[in-house]
Amino acid sequence: MRPLQRFERRLEGIVSGVFARAFKGDVEPIELAAALKREIDNTARILSRDRRLVPNHFVIELSPGDFERLTAYGRTLNNELANELRDHADIQRYTFSGPIEIELTQHDDLPTGKFAVVSKTVGTPQRPRPEPQPYQQEPYVPPNDGQTVLQSAPVPPPVQQQPPRRGHPQVMLEVNGRRRPVNPPGVVLGRGTDADIQINDPGVSRRHAEIRLMPEGPEGIRVVLVDLGSTNGTLVNGRRTTEADLVDGSTVRIGNTTMTLRLADEPLAQPPSSGW
Repeated sequence: MRPLQRFERRLEGIVSGVFARAFKGDVEPIELAAALKREIDNTARILSRDRRLVPNHFVIELSPGDFERLTAYGRTLNNELANELRDHADIQRYTFSGPIEIELTQHDDLPTGKFAVVSKTVGTPQRPRPEPQPYQQEPYVPPNDGQTVLQSAPVPPPVQQQPPRRGHPQVMLEVNGRRRPVNPPGVVLGRGTDADIQINDPGVSRRHAEIRLMPEGPEGIRVVLVDLGSTNGTLVNGRRTTEADLVDGSTVRIGNTTMTLRLADEPLAQPPSSGW
């Protein structure tokens, strides 16, 4: 059973089946859960080699009719949506910046059955910086003359400057004979219009897979492919997988389309904050 189906069954069980009937023809909880997952997938930012930071505060704008109906189950609905987001974050190795907060608001301009999700990051965790230990000058008294003098602290060794970084290699994806750049934090492959690299292939899901770039060492980069729960699956070098590391020359097959990863020598350009 797919995660969203389990989510819907769990909600139905909590309210003895009334929940599902109340939403027939209008905004359904399963739509809200799917939209929240897409929101954190689209806004995830690299935090470390193995973790990505995602928003933790969400505002769901609803039409007056949907708002009145959904707020009747507000606490139950909010708890189940938050649990669904936590499960998704564990699978994708996401990190929330704080407690998950979900707020339902009324938007008079929205028609029944339509909604919008707005997210933001609240309370971004920061690593504590160690306080530097200052050099101190301590007075001492020589044994004979009785005069107080200051003893200078030892001079710290000179700091060796690190050689300038050359930058990560450029990552390219060769699709149907055309090379497409892959910049941090990565790109989504799929048939849908919201995919970063859109592939016109009926065997490809709307959001099929994602190629993620993770810094590794001063001049290295780790390239990871993650299947996003596609219908037909993903093959890497001829083997079906849900997550695999890619190297220069690795082949990725989704649907009937085969792509090849290329690593160029020139430094990887720093992309804008929006990623692709």
